[in-house]
Amino acid sequence: MNSTPKRSNALVWNVLKIILALILVGIIISRTDLASLLQTLRTASAFWLSISIVVFLLLTLLKAFQYYVLFRNGLTYFQVLNAVILQNAISNYLAPSAGIASYLTVFRVEHGVKISRSVLIFLLTKIGDLTAIWLALLISSSLIWSRIRTLQIPILILLTGIGLVIVLFFLTVIFRQKFVATLSGILGWLKLSKIRFVENGIRYLQSLADMEQGKVLATFGLLLIYSFVYMAVTIFYTYTNLNVFHLQLDFLSVALVTVLIQLVSYFPVSVLGGLGVTEASALYFWGFLGIPDSVLVPALIGSRLVFYVVNLIPLIYLPVYSAFLNPKEQAQNGQ
Repeated sequence: MNSTPKRSNALVWNVLKIILALILVGIIISRTDLASLLQTLRTASAFWLSISIVVFLLLTLLKAFQYYVLFRNGLTYFQVLNAVILQNAISNYLAPSAGIASYLTVFRVEHGVKISRSVLIFLLTKIGDLTAIWLALLISSSLIWSRIRTLQIPILILLTGIGLVIVLFFLTVIFRQKFVATLSGILGWLKLSKIRFVENGIRYLQSLADMEQGKVLATFGLLLIYSFVYMAVTIFYTYTNLNVFHLQLDFLSVALVTVLIQLVSYFPVSVLGGLGVTEASALYFWGFLGIPDSVLVPALIGSRLVFYVVNLIPLIYLPVYSAFLNPKEQAQNGQ
């Protein structure tokens, strides 16, 4: 009975996000002129573009490997890669929520994985990525601390907030249901337990607490390694994209801005692969490092166009998997 209002609310929210994206795109485009934009696109570096494509494909393979490490039982790497490519495509061309839904559906329908397990694995991966982001933010900001005076307090707040989330995760793993029950009681006393976000958070923590402690810690340790590698490659991907349009910035600044944009992506306000939101965030953060709009905006628009084109490349895998790899795996499983 409640499905209709929920769908209506979701539709309204998605429409608002699209409007926000279009407004931000309009603001960003207004910061440049057509001549500068066309000149930037015409003079794009084919060398750096080829490197950017290779790095993007590597990111897709790494993300699939992260999930594969957690799923293991009965699933091959090719099956996980198929689900990840589909999730990324839907997230980047539609909305992240639709991408997550496709991820859950594929593993449930095609591979019989319980939704609760898929959700838990998704959250473990996000916690691993968040830990890598926290470390990257700590290192990159500390190395250029004197250059980011205006950002120092916000970064300290971010480091503290993310640190608390990570601590919350480990307290749940170590003390399990006892900690979750205590936290739930405190939130109930504060009249916060009925908030949907808090209620979902407690439910996820309970699922995490139910997992075997040793297994979670061992798996998470391995997952962290892949998350750190993934974060490093993501930073390099941003660096190559900027170089495609001859915007050669120092690597530490690129690392810091990339990490901050990654954190913005955690807020559920983006559609179409972060259209508008990513560019506005980049414009805002690079402004603190003294990069002029006239130089930055054409590169950001060019990078957005490259992003949409490059995202089409992994889709070649989907028909290949359906036609050749999936039937072969099904035959092997049937033996």
